[in-house]
Amino acid sequence: MSRQDITPSLGPLMPRSEYVTQIEENDIEPRSVRHRRSSVACTECRARRRKCSGHAPCEECALHSRVCTIDPLHDKRKKMDLKALEQELQYYRTFLHQLCQVIYMCDYTDVEQLVDLIRQGGTNKDIKNAVEGYLLRISEFRVSGVSSGKHE
Repeated sequence: MSRQDITPSLGPLMPRSEYVTQIEENDIEPRSVRHRRSSVACTECRARRRKCSGHAPCEECALHSRVCTIDPLHDKRKKMDLKALEQELQYYRTFLHQLCQVIYMCDYTDVEQLVDLIRQGGTNKDIKNAVEGYLLRISEFRVSGVSSGKHE
């Protein structure tokens, strides 16, 4: 047997021109109509884990007569989310610094009251108000020259 007898006959590498035109004619979704991914989902679609069209009212909420609200702060791709996160971190950093000041400068009984408030499940607002009250008392003691009994 010769080598030509063993080698199978291979077809052409390029498709026939009539096959290419059939594919283009049968293309159901042109590129301009294809679905674009939304950057953020509405609160209802997020809670129900549904695909959201990204504009209010979305198709899912309109179909089921739901209230469609889009929170731009949930958009992890935008700078607005980073700015909000940065502000939140700055708030907690300041609060933690104030809390450490109270622990360092106040009497043991004041610190014990603050710890009890935290352990009893006080809200963040209550804890923040208590910390600010202690800091105000510390600053009043310093201004009037009265020692708090600890550090000056």
